[in-house]
Amino acid sequence: MEARLLDKRREVIAEGEANANIAAKRLFSMGLSVQDIAKATSLPFEQVEALQAEQQP
Repeated sequence: MEARLLDKRREVIAEGEANANIAAKRLFSMGLSVQDIAKATSLPFEQVEALQAEQQP
């Protein structure tokens, strides 16, 4: 039973992070800075920088 709860918790965390990544990409399209996006999404600064690099052609 504990293993199922742990798996569910990991699933919820992964889903939340995926949603934060999507939100960060939208915020980049609106012209927000890396610092503002990190603050708004609670993602680590380095992760937001990596997402920014993915966004640039």
